[in-house]
Amino acid sequence: MEGDQDCMSKEARAGLDLFLGRGQCATCHSGRFQTDHRFHAIAMPQIGPGKGDGEYGNHDFGRERVTKNESDRYKFRTPSLRNVALTAPYGHCGAYPDLESVIRHHLDPGGSLVSYNAAATRMPNTNALTSDDAAVMQDQNLLGELASQSEIDRISLTDKEVSQIIDFLHCLTDPRSLNLLRDIPARVPSGLPISD
Repeated sequence: MEGDQDCMSKEARAGLDLFLGRGQCATCHSGRFQTDHRFHAIAMPQIGPGKGDGEYGNHDFGRERVTKNESDRYKFRTPSLRNVALTAPYGHCGAYPDLESVIRHHLDPGGSLVSYNAAATRMPNTNALTSDDAAVMQDQNLLGELASQSEIDRISLTDKEVSQIIDFLHCLTDPRSLNLLRDIPARVPSGLPISD
């Protein structure tokens, strides 16, 4: 990002070119931290218990919850892409388990939303989750509303180009973040033992 072309492989450099160009990723993922710090609606699937919004209280209106402005419905802040390869799952509710699936969502938000298989989502094993956690994704009217709010137009990239963008995104990983053992404190204020 700072012009050092030798720090990346040929495939990652091609991914950077796509990221900045035809892939239109840098439209929102811009600057030093690859975020515009703004809120956007991108037809991201809604799974989980929601935030109490909607007729049945099981979906999340996003930024509208704060601004009370209906034009902000389904908008969420653009996340930073620093260390993005280490921060799965992706989306405001963890709808996508890997970089490839969330990138493909960005290529066709409406189509990806409609074809999303909430039943195949890996949810935590907890008694707090119920069949209602996929209710939004089973309501065709809500899916249509979510899709209609998307600010992203459909983009065509080949499988190789998607792979190149993934290669670039892996370059955003700080090598020091790969092993955080040095961050484990010798002791904690409570005096409880530190487990290995």
